[in-house]
Amino acid sequence: MPTTNEYSMDNYDSSALGLQKCLLNLRRDHARMKASGELERAAILAQVIGRMEQGLKEASQGKKPETLQ
Repeated sequence: MPTTNEYSMDNYDSSALGLQKCLLNLRRDHARMKASGELERAAILAQVIGRMEQGLKEASQGKKPETLQ
């Protein structure tokens, strides 16, 4: 039977994958907007993506994954 820690890591992994998919979709939307000439909307989306990435970077700096060592 999985431990609480294993459930926690499973939730973390699935959440991380979900965030990666979301960011990938936003980057694709950004590229489409730029290609179609929607430069103002693309610039706003680029700022949103940047804030999300910065927040994730800051959140991950304070946490170290648990290891067996």
